[in-house]
Amino acid sequence: EKKNLGFPEDNFPPEKTLYLTLLNKTGIHKKLKDGFTLVQPSDQSFEALWQESISFLNSTKDNELGLEEFVSSLSKRPFKLKKGFIDVWLPVFLFINRNDFALFNEDRYIPQLSSETLDLIIKKPKDFRVKAFNVTGVKLDIFNRYRDLLQQTTTDKLNNESFIETIKPFLIFYRDLKDYAKSTSRISKEAYSLRETIAKSKDPEKTFFEDFPNALGFTTIDLKEGNESLKEFTETLELTIREIRTSYDNLVDRFEDLVQKSLGDSSDFPSYKDTLEKRFISIKKDLLLPKQKVFLQRLESPLDDRVSWLQSIAQACIQKSLDTIEDKDEALLYDRFDSMVHELDNLCELSKGEIDESKEEVLKLELTSFVDGIQKDLIRIPKSRNSEVKATSEKINSILTNSKSVNIAILANLLREQLKDDK
Repeated sequence: EKKNLGFPEDNFPPEKTLYLTLLNKTGIHKKLKDGFTLVQPSDQSFEALWQESISFLNSTKDNELGLEEFVSSLSKRPFKLKKGFIDVWLPVFLFINRNDFALFNEDRYIPQLSSETLDLIIKKPKDFRVKAFNVTGVKLDIFNRYRDLLQQTTTDKLNNESFIETIKPFLIFYRDLKDYAKSTSRISKEAYSLRETIAKSKDPEKTFFEDFPNALGFTTIDLKEGNESLKEFTETLELTIREIRTSYDNLVDRFEDLVQKSLGDSSDFPSYKDTLEKRFISIKKDLLLPKQKVFLQRLESPLDDRVSWLQSIAQACIQKSLDTIEDKDEALLYDRFDSMVHELDNLCELSKGEIDESKEEVLKLELTSFVDGIQKDLIRIPKSRNSEVKATSEKINSILTNSKSVNIAILANLLREQLKDDK
């Protein structure tokens, strides 16, 4: 964009001589109203080379081709260009036409040409491929529907700049999703397919005109049928994006619904939070296990934001942030929450009694079966009998089996008999 590419007026290093010969005198470096730019050469001796280069670019409209093929064609008859000249012409030609093609390096789309990329192209043209844009007719209509959806102005001609401008919001949308929203399967088939398409997008032209429609159950033939099909497609796209974006919000809502149902309190936040706090107000905190203390602290935290409070409760239950959990963790979260509330409820009952911790240990026992229903008892064991309890426990343990489930069944039967005897 600078006069003489920024070379000093009174100095003539070799690079400036090269510039004056190949770019300045040929009309490639041209002055505009607000600066300079690179354009098609006006020197007629470059016309055949320009047309050959444009012909190569046009040949990539249907299938991408490697730049090594382009370099090879220039080094053969009728041009037989030397490598030194090709090393200047290749980046200059690509820069002049940078908006008319997509550039790829190892299947990775390169949205903008930088000096570093051009250096790599000169050194290893075989590592790069180009595909010229071929967007007319219904494809252009589809593309402008995308731009309408994104509240961007429509265009008569599609180029790399407009492609980048249009694909960028989709990539930002995916980047900003919560981890849960990026992995959950609790969305529709169309939403799942669209999300994966955005995540794996490499070629913007293929993404817009093949992958997005296919993900939503449309084909190019469907979209050629007219405005109604295009309208249905864009409406489906908008709804599906909203479904992906709100998938995490729906998870938060489901967890909140569980909390409300466990309390029998359908009021909004923070009313049900207050209900939960009051429920455990009588509990003796010094008797709680570490995980129970953490859970209770989170319940009583001064957080006044609904989502933040629910996230903190989830973290206390499963040691994972709510926005990073996987689908398999959701059922575990609900189970852990119910269990923790149940444990604290039982401890509240224990806290109501007068307990001298230095002299006794108190246990609340609850056993549920189809035969006997719910059997409850409060057991108070003086610490003076600890040695007796320990010795008997060791005897029982010595005759138990190697099967955990069998052992639990044996002990449950013994407990059931003891509770019946108490009655």
